Amino acid sequence: MLLKGLLLCLVAILAAALPGPVQSDDTYPNRTVEWVVPFGPGGGSDRWARIMSSAAIDAFGQAWHVRNRGGEEGRLGWRYMLGRPADGYTILQGSMTPSVAALRDPDMGFRPDDVKIAAFISSIKTHLVALSGSGFDDWDEFAARSPSGAPARIGGTPAMLLAAATGLDRLGVSASLHSYSGTGEAVLALLAGEIDLAAVSTSTVFSLAGRASPVINLGARDNTPAIKERIGDVPWIGALGAVGIGVPRWVGVHPDTPDEVVERISGGVGRILADKSVVKLMARLGEEIHYLPRDVAAATYEELLERMNELLDRMP
Repeated sequence: MLLKGLLLCLVAILAAALPGPVQSDDTYPNRTVEWVVPFGPGGGSDRWARIMSSAAIDAFGQAWHVRNRGGEEGRLGWRYMLGRPADGYTILQGSMTPSVAALRDPDMGFRPDDVKIAAFISSIKTHLVALSGSGFDDWDEFAARSPSGAPARIGGTPAMLLAAATGLDRLGVSASLHSYSGTGEAVLALLAGEIDLAAVSTSTVFSLAGRASPVINLGARDNTPAIKERIGDVPWIGALGAVGIGVPRWVGVHPDTPDEVVERISGGVGRILADKSVVKLMARLGEEIHYLPRDVAAATYEELLERMNELLDRMP
C-alpha cells in the first residue's frame, strides 16, 4: 500500500510538471479585453465605446480597455486589430467608414472582408447640419436653391457622405462632397466655413445645439418623439417620398478568431446593450440601439459592402 501511494504521488507530481492543455474557449473571456476605436476621442464611436464599457464587467464578464487608434479614415485601428492575436481579446468597434476606405484603396494592406463581424450595435441616421442663418439651414430653402446655384459643399466621413449623396440624389438635390477622416474634422470645417453642411449622427446634432441646425434626416427611420423634442421636427427623407440609408456601427475581430469566441462576443455585446444604464445613457445622447447578432450582422455587412461598392464613383 505504501509503494502504491508513493507511485500515485509520483504520477501526480509528473503530471503537474508537464505542460497543460491549450486553454479552452469555455474560459473566454478571462482577462481584460482591448476595445479598439478606430477614430479619435470625443466622436460618436468613442462615446459608444465609453458608455458600453461601463457595463462590461457585469454583462461581458471582463473589463474593457478602450483604446483610440484614429487616423486614415479608420484604417490605422483596423491594421492594429489585424496585427494582434486572433484570440478575441482585441475587438474593433468599426463602422462603414474604414470599410469604404478599404474598398477605395485596394493597396492599403487589407480588404473590407478581413474581419469577422460579431454584431451590429446601431444604425446611424445621417443628418445634414448647417450653421444657423447660413441660408442652408432650412430644407425647403436649401432644396429650392440647389438647381439654380452651385452645389452645396457637404463634408463628412466616407460612409456618411455615401448615405447623404444617395439620399440627396433620390430627392433630386445636387451636392459637392468633401471627405474627412472623422466627424470631428468635418464639424470643424463647418464651423470654419470651409463647407456648407456636415453629414453627422444624431448625437453630434445634439452636441451642436446653438451653433448649427439640423436640415434633414437622411436615415432609414424617422426620429423618435424624444429626439424630436430636443432637435425639432426635422424633415425625414421617408416622408418626402424617398428611401434613406442606415449606416451601421459594427463590432468585429481578427478573421482567424474561433467561431466559438465570436459567438461569445456577440452574446456579451447583446447583454451590454440590454443593460438599463447603457440604454438610458444612449437615449440621453440621442443614440438608438439596434442590436443584430453575429449571423444576421455578418450577412447584412456583406450586402452593404456590395451596395457601397456600387456607389464609390460618387466619392471625391
